[in-house]
Amino acid sequence: MNKDFLVVHTPGAFGNYLGHIIDCHSAEKLLPLPFVESGASHDRPNSKTQSFDLVVPEEQIQFAQAKDKTVIGCVWDESYFPYILHAYYGRTNYGQYGKCGVAILEENFHQFTEMHDSQDVRQNITVIKDFFGFEINKETQKVPRHVLRQFFWLQLFYYKDNKVIEVNNQIKLLPGVALLGIDSILDYNRLKLFLSTHFNFELDFKQVHEQFLERNQSLKDFNKSKQIVEAVKNNQNVDTRELSVIGEALVLYELEKYFFDIPFFNIVQFFDNTQQILDYAKYFPNVMKQPNKLYHQHYKRFPPLHVDI
Repeated sequence: MNKDFLVVHTPGAFGNYLGHIIDCHSAEKLLPLPFVESGASHDRPNSKTQSFDLVVPEEQIQFAQAKDKTVIGCVWDESYFPYILHAYYGRTNYGQYGKCGVAILEENFHQFTEMHDSQDVRQNITVIKDFFGFEINKETQKVPRHVLRQFFWLQLFYYKDNKVIEVNNQIKLLPGVALLGIDSILDYNRLKLFLSTHFNFELDFKQVHEQFLERNQSLKDFNKSKQIVEAVKNNQNVDTRELSVIGEALVLYELEKYFFDIPFFNIVQFFDNTQQILDYAKYFPNVMKQPNKLYHQHYKRFPPLHVDI
């Protein structure tokens, strides 16, 4: 079954990985691994299957000019936005950040933006100055961690205004496009079944898929954040010190919803473990409890929960 495929996606939605696996099926063999140090599948110099990130204007133009292709769209549920946010900063571009771009921006935000080829990312410098009064330049290159955490917290809160959400929804509406959710890409058996509908044979790429999952630092951080939130809800003690600043922002974002009238959103020093979180909530003064004003204003998105501590 000979087809020419094309993949469209947003950042972090595994478009390059899917393109690589399609190339392997077309060649009827496993090809050299495409992974760069961050785990992204961007090392595909001889790829046959093009993969277009439609957040990038130039790639939108290339996609519009493509003809006679079987188009697959990598899409995601909005619950994956925190992962996409981490991947946007941690895995994007072509490996110049080494293992993780988020780790670079934690240490030197100025250097991170200088190494990035997106004007949207450089605009973050202006946003941080406007929101927090912190000016990033050659003299002050490192942003305090709690300021970065709050910066990403705000991105989580206003996620519906993010361009990746808009583009993801646009891909879902493209005519004639076979949609593949990233939850299916993460599941080897589901991905293998999907590909079997487009090829007349099955390829065993399980070992490649295992490496794909193991190398994804953004996915690990996302899953660890969810584990920590569940541990708080279940009164379990879990270490939190391996989280990225985006993972920390996600935990506080979820805790703010869960406890609702106990503020977490702008804590300077993050918790070392979930027992500290539980103690913080348990002994928070009753007279100081107050719902987060942003959550309170958007009460339909954030209905108050009644949590016994």
